Amino acid sequence: MTGTTVSCVDADPAEDMAPPQGTAIMRPLRHVRAVRSRYLQRFTDPGQIAASRATRAWAWALGETATAPVTDRETTLPPSRPEIEAEITAADERRLRGDRENRADAAATILRWLIGDDDHVPVRGTNVGALVGGFGDIVRTRPQIANVLAATTEGHRQAVAKGRQSSVSPAHRQLTQRDAEYRIGVTATLEWVIGQGAGAPITSQRRGLLTAAELKAERLHAADVIEQAGQPWARGLPHREYGEGVKSTINWLLGDSAIPPVY
Repeated sequence: MTGTTVSCVDADPAEDMAPPQGTAIMRPLRHVRAVRSRYLQRFTDPGQIAASRATRAWAWALGETATAPVTDRETTLPPSRPEIEAEITAADERRLRGDRENRADAAATILRWLIGDDDHVPVRGTNVGALVGGFGDIVRTRPQIANVLAATTEGHRQAVAKGRQSSVSPAHRQLTQRDAEYRIGVTATLEWVIGQGAGAPITSQRRGLLTAAELKAERLHAADVIEQAGQPWARGLPHREYGEGVKSTINWLLGDSAIPPVY
């Protein structure tokens, strides 16, 4: 390990939630350590660890080695963001060429997560959200969810109030109603995942700790609402905008989108 990495490992709790000092990593050190530890559990042979480009990606990004995991070139210590992006590009080029012997997809996935380009936690298994401050398979923290919930609740209140104003044109009133429906979908989804709602936003089902499979299933139902809303046979379905709110919220919760549904 470098001096920089060691100082981060021994950091106080406040620094522990900051990215590793001097690196291009955007994730809190606590999350990096937790995800890396889970990732290494997949290996039972020390020789596999030494040969794995993926495990080398962790060490390289943290400044523990100057040898890049994909190209094997020597870089600065720790590597800069452009150097990390160059490794990701090299890995992608190998994948596109179908280069099976030197594929480095796992290394690229880890590097993308470390620099904040992808919010999918690069490990397998269940309850991966807990590794990054989330819960179940949800990669967002409860404070993050609470902030979005507060923002969409206030936005919904404003949209309803504006829609009731006599000076608002019919066209603008329709837009505010659509915005309100979208926010209702966002709210219903967030309340579902934190246990405050009556059930899932589309199917109304209730479960304990939600898995990625259950969230994705509800997202499929939301996609059906979006596609079918307005059709003669779709009476009783929520509005299209409601379904869009549900879908975008689940995308964010699972890390499929880095953009919150409301901000």
